[in-house]
Amino acid sequence: MRILLTAMDSAQTSDVVALLASHRFVLDRAANGEEALQFARLYAFDAVMFNTAMLDPVCTEFVRRLRVSGSRLPIVAIARQIAPRDRARLLDMGADDVITLPIDGSELAARIRAVVRRSGGFTRSVLRAGPVELHMDSRLATAHGRELHLSPTEYRVLELLILRKNTLVTKSAVMDMLYGDIDEPEIKSIDVLMHRLRKRLAASGVGSLVTTVWGAGYIVREAAAVEPALDRPVRFDATAAMH
Repeated sequence: MRILLTAMDSAQTSDVVALLASHRFVLDRAANGEEALQFARLYAFDAVMFNTAMLDPVCTEFVRRLRVSGSRLPIVAIARQIAPRDRARLLDMGADDVITLPIDGSELAARIRAVVRRSGGFTRSVLRAGPVELHMDSRLATAHGRELHLSPTEYRVLELLILRKNTLVTKSAVMDMLYGDIDEPEIKSIDVLMHRLRKRLAASGVGSLVTTVWGAGYIVREAAAVEPALDRPVRFDATAAMH
């Protein structure tokens, strides 16, 4: 998952950043709320996290402006200390969670995954698209109840596509999620990655799960996910056609 960090470059938040990196989140940084708003408009993120140490009312104004813009990007606030009324105000204005530090790394990662799931309409830690299931807590992928043997990168791409089910995901969005802005490979490497993922899906009987929209990107549709037979050629029976 790709997380936009806002005002998270201080010594007070270095441990949080380290925990996120250790749980394989791709991290981008914005120096302040204004820059974060611009980044949120230009790039695809799974969530934005900001430090409530930003001087009030800067943090509440950031939440308000992001929601007024129509963005449904999940918002996670972190705080060393926060009064109950300030926590309630942030939640009322549109924040999805307010996390008090210190926090265990596994819990932090789970709570971020939870707000991202809820934003996509998923309430449990299992993502489903037809016969395919992704268990986000254990990173296990299955199809028709049998394990899908995916590489960590293939799993992350499939997770992104299912989280945004029925929505077009561009190649650029896949690259941003995997690599951020650091040492990005050529975009043709995404074609190679998607080819490998498709082969693994086809071998498990779900070859039609991911649809390529030529020149645009990829999409997972629920209807396609439950109709793997569409991938098989239809044999024309001339004898039957004569009767």
